[in-house]
Amino acid sequence: MQRKITLSPSLPADLKYANRIQVIDAFLDGGTLSANGISTEIGLSRQTVMKSIQFFLRSGLLVSAGKGDSTNVGGKRPELFTISPKKYFLCITLWPQDLCLYLFTLGKEMVDSLALTTPLPRDAKAAIDNAGRLARQLLDKNQIPQEDLCAVSLSTAGTVDYAAGRLKYSSQSPAWGTDVPLKDYLRPYFAPGTMIFLENAGKMTARPFLLEPELSGKRVLVIFACWGLSSCLIEKDRILSGRNSLIGEIGHMIIDPSDPERCGCGGHGCFERLVSEERVRELLTQKREVYPDSVLFGSALDEVTIPALFDASRAGDPLAREVVDYLAGVFALALRNISLVFDPDLIVFQGDYSQADEYFDRQLRTRLLSFQYYPPEGPFDIRYDKRPLARMNALGSFTALVQKYFDTPELYLDPPV
Repeated sequence: MQRKITLSPSLPADLKYANRIQVIDAFLDGGTLSANGISTEIGLSRQTVMKSIQFFLRSGLLVSAGKGDSTNVGGKRPELFTISPKKYFLCITLWPQDLCLYLFTLGKEMVDSLALTTPLPRDAKAAIDNAGRLARQLLDKNQIPQEDLCAVSLSTAGTVDYAAGRLKYSSQSPAWGTDVPLKDYLRPYFAPGTMIFLENAGKMTARPFLLEPELSGKRVLVIFACWGLSSCLIEKDRILSGRNSLIGEIGHMIIDPSDPERCGCGGHGCFERLVSEERVRELLTQKREVYPDSVLFGSALDEVTIPALFDASRAGDPLAREVVDYLAGVFALALRNISLVFDPDLIVFQGDYSQADEYFDRQLRTRLLSFQYYPPEGPFDIRYDKRPLARMNALGSFTALVQKYFDTPELYLDPPV
């Protein structure tokens, strides 16, 4: 998984705990390994590795996987070990129109999933109760005891208080109010020892980029565009959040304070609103008499999506090109502002704007280069990542739980005598 577990400062300064961390880290790709193989990989003696393996066999995190092949010169076949296939992670997606659950083994095998298209209830507890009941049904269906569920993630819109597991605020569900105890609402549906991790949707879908070796050490801005607009800023292989978890909430950057539309955050002229599907449909309505033959009027305007707009632009539709030019201009303003405080190496578009056509890309780059501080070759690389957001969210959720769960100090401590 291209990651290393960190030695928590909560652990005693004892070499055996560091050894245990190195050994379990070797298993996180889900493969089967022998003590000799791990010894060679991490540079510890076979005896030291075997002591750590025995510790995790007792705790149930590792299990025996039978015998391996003997060496070319013969001899005893080595015993193989693997992460327990009977320990699980549950990843919950609670988005404005989607409720999805993904059940994984710790070795990254997806056991089962469930996906519903349903609007969020206006009451936060009701929304969590829906997710909790479905989670229990999924565990019961797969005959999984609650104590074998190691950790649960919850991906949702809004800013997060990570320490308390609370949703500070979401402009997608303003009726929920502020400082919403989502973790507390979810807790009764799982065993007391089950870890629960709450994360912003934009940051969760960006987490898979932490696994790409070629991006290691780079400054990356991942833009999430779907039912809302947000981003994830990655620096030195870490996701930035800030004191109030506001780093990445670029959708609420004010681009045009004179804009009449009021955003759910309370502001006017927010980036998110200026490039939304609703704004695109308004622009099309305003231009209908000028471009009556546009292919975009072949269906009801409330069915026109941003990807459909890019398809029309790709086909050369004049109205689509005019609207795409407007969108590129708004993005150029926002990215110029962001680069003044973050200066990324790479911008990645996810979701609706990952479907952008060459015209959008060309207009965006041209407008960016009007800023004289940028070098002639452009300020940063741009990538359009077309992988489905649901898949990226599931992978990001699993990645987050691996990091959070295996960084728990208690996993490496000897039980009290």
